[in-house]
Amino acid sequence: MTEHKLQQDPWAALVDELDAWSTEGKVADLWWRDDDATSPGPKLDRLFELTTNTGLLLATIPAPAVPELRPVIEQAPHVRVGQHGYAHINHAPKGKGLGAWELGLHRGEAAVLDDLDCGRDILEQLFGELFVAVVIPPWNRLDAALVRPIADRGYLGISRFGARNQKHVTESCVVVNSHCDPINWKSGPQFTGESKALDQLISHLESRRTGEVDAAEPTGVLTHHVVLDEAGWDFCTRLVEVLDSHPAASWSSIPQLFPEGS
Repeated sequence: MTEHKLQQDPWAALVDELDAWSTEGKVADLWWRDDDATSPGPKLDRLFELTTNTGLLLATIPAPAVPELRPVIEQAPHVRVGQHGYAHINHAPKGKGLGAWELGLHRGEAAVLDDLDCGRDILEQLFGELFVAVVIPPWNRLDAALVRPIADRGYLGISRFGARNQKHVTESCVVVNSHCDPINWKSGPQFTGESKALDQLISHLESRRTGEVDAAEPTGVLTHHVVLDEAGWDFCTRLVEVLDSHPAASWSSIPQLFPEGS
């Protein structure tokens, strides 16, 4: 069991891990992704204010996305729009324990890629230069056979959940995942608690520092503003405060992570 799991105060454990980065002369880069956006509202406004200094990839579902979302994003220069599948619909057979899949091969590769093409067209028309061609699969599930065809379509990146096992799909398509989700989906959804959420974050930071995973992959925070409860908002607010106050933590902007012509 790692030291941070023995700590009574998970926030102290986070600071300890960042201190370890400082001792080794390193800076931990982090980034922020929020899933399931379709329309503006008070919760989205709150998210944009919270992430002003962090940068934000807003994973937007193309099919239900509304034009009213664009002017709100235009007022938030730190935000970019990514592609959250097409309609966030489960196409996997029910009753087989497969979980929910939109970007699986249950309906054939061509159908999935056609949906992605349509979704990309929608987001490009709605958001123009605010759109970044990054695929964020609904439920973080993407069949391995679709990774290369997606990259070959000119996407700049793919983002799922967990430490990546490859940095590039192609020279121009990078993998940058998220690693900390403060929501417990099995019992709510509701805030999973400080200890569990911070353990995810610290585990990835520690694994990067010790070379157990790709040290070059920024540690990603994943939120779902639509369902985040007040305890979750409080956690995210404190997380930003703690990270912003530590010299060994730095936020990466979305253009830095997914540069054009990378």
